[in-house]
Amino acid sequence: MKKKATPFLAVMFVLAMIFTQGCATKMSKPSSAPQPAKVKFSEFNAVEMKHIEISPEYASSDANQKAAKKINEHLDNKMRMVFSGLNNGKEQSAGRTLLIEPYIKEIKFISGGARFWVGAMAGSSAVLMKVTFTDKATGEVIAEPEFYRDANAMGGAYSMGSTDNLMLELVAQDVANYSISNR
Repeated sequence: MKKKATPFLAVMFVLAMIFTQGCATKMSKPSSAPQPAKVKFSEFNAVEMKHIEISPEYASSDANQKAAKKINEHLDNKMRMVFSGLNNGKEQSAGRTLLIEPYIKEIKFISGGARFWVGAMAGSSAVLMKVTFTDKATGEVIAEPEFYRDANAMGGAYSMGSTDNLMLELVAQDVANYSISNR
């Protein structure tokens, strides 16, 4: 009897390990914490922010495109609280303008549908975003911080994707916090 139970338990153990382990997400992380801006943002009279661009390497995924759009919405809302005169993509004439250009260097976003059907097996979500702050008139780069956020596979599976979606808001909040600390 013991001989028949042992292979069964071994197979069950292997299957349990497979189904509880998500696919590894290999993503670059910033090598250091964001450095302070060369110039305080309060020295600018106007602020213009472009829409998020996404690296072509990651742009082919529908889930990544939707995630980039959601990050853009969160970023727009949060940055409007930081800079009351924020003007998205429109020319401004009054004085010195700070140009903000967010760029997603790497992203892997697991959609709610993937979380529902394969759970943790879909892997972790992660995003690496670089934001360039430039003096629009001179072209001088004031700051170029990178922000990284991730949501682990098991958390995404247990929350049915809530942690994946929260990651999108948190990376936008990181940019807003950086902007506040350099105002």
